[in-house]
Amino acid sequence: MYEEFDLFSFLIGLPLAIIIMIIVFSINRRIGKKKRWFDERYTKINEKARSISWRYTTFAILIAWMIIIVMEGPGLSFFIMTGIWLIHMISYSIGAIIANQDN
Repeated sequence: MYEEFDLFSFLIGLPLAIIIMIIVFSINRRIGKKKRWFDERYTKINEKARSISWRYTTFAILIAWMIIIVMEGPGLSFFIMTGIWLIHMISYSIGAIIANQDN
């Protein structure tokens, strides 16, 4: 299964990809602030898009979770999906707590 997988290349490439993503994000953010891309209208649209995305992601995780339970039983993939579900809901709870403190 792992005959063609080069772990060394992966461990070198992953941090490099993360560094490149951070550089691109910071440049995009700096340009956006200069051109006033991130105004109130952008914020409202972005919040609504995240809300819709959150609902669809929650639904997709539940469907995948049910398929895993039916097809494979409580194996490794079930516990990985359970972990993803927990992280998903805990991050939502933390976000809700922070949002309630701001208002």
